[in-house]
Amino acid sequence: MKHRVIAFIIALLSAASITLLLIPALLSNEQLWIVFFVSTAIIFSLTWTFNEFIVFRDLHKLDMLVRKLAKDSTLVDGAIDNLKMHKSRELAHHITDHYNRKNQHLEELIKKSDLRRQFIADVSHELKSPLFSAQGYVLTLLDGAVKNKEVRTKFLKKAARNLDYLDILIQDLLTLSQIESKAIRMFSEHFDLVALAKEVLEEREAKATKAAISLRCDFEKAPLIVYGDYTRITQVLTNLVNNGINYNKEGGRVNIKLAERQQGILVSVSDDGEGIEKANHDKVFNRFFRIDKSRTVKKSTGLGLAIVKHILENHNTVIHLESELGKGSTFSFILVRDKKVVGATK
Repeated sequence: MKHRVIAFIIALLSAASITLLLIPALLSNEQLWIVFFVSTAIIFSLTWTFNEFIVFRDLHKLDMLVRKLAKDSTLVDGAIDNLKMHKSRELAHHITDHYNRKNQHLEELIKKSDLRRQFIADVSHELKSPLFSAQGYVLTLLDGAVKNKEVRTKFLKKAARNLDYLDILIQDLLTLSQIESKAIRMFSEHFDLVALAKEVLEEREAKATKAAISLRCDFEKAPLIVYGDYTRITQVLTNLVNNGINYNKEGGRVNIKLAERQQGILVSVSDDGEGIEKANHDKVFNRFFRIDKSRTVKKSTGLGLAIVKHILENHNTVIHLESELGKGSTFSFILVRDKKVVGATK
């Protein structure tokens, strides 16, 4: 109804203007009135037709488009094509794009909220186990077992192991949280990867010897200079070597292999331990994922490989896994040689 009133007002004003312009033509009053009414009728018809079939019809379709977006964004393509005016179609595309961006942002927020809740639940579960175990040993000692020297020593060692595990778990959680939130910056520099690999193996030698695991480093030449964060790459190699030791068999081996490639230096950390079935290849990089969750003795915090993945992503590279059950595992990634290549890979 409103557009009819608007059309009538436009018609009256336009007809009056035309009539006034024709006054100098010495037309009679009767002729001027005829011109006025005919002009009014014609202009009203044209204006109403334009408004009804182009402007307001498109506005009505835009209204329907918004309603469809609220129900299902996949239904809007045909509605946009039916719009007559170019500006209307352009506006519809803007509305649709804005809606899709907001909807995607909302989905991301919901996903992050779900991940946060799951993360909190996982952390609570992981913290409870060593904390309650240590608490149980201490309470047992306080109840009188402390008087027995043999029991006291045994329980204190077990409590200490659980507290040590708890300390490592908290440190890994802090590291992972800081990396994911970008609170930790990567300070890249050039360094010798061969020297770093040897250093990591030397530091893990005592642990490997205790588990009857042999460590080895193979490289084509030395030095092999790469560009990255020395501290974080040290953490990557340490976590991968620890993983190879923890899930290996007695008398097994862990090998770091360094090889030159066109893209940079290929780093491979392999073991001949338990291996991982293909269905779990992606899952092993998730927080707290363990293949055998029934084990009461935890070999790791379940965060080592997640930390490795995030550190390498911050170096513009990815971690690859090749593994079969009973045939060991190989984790590999490429580090670039210099800063220019890093810039090119972004």
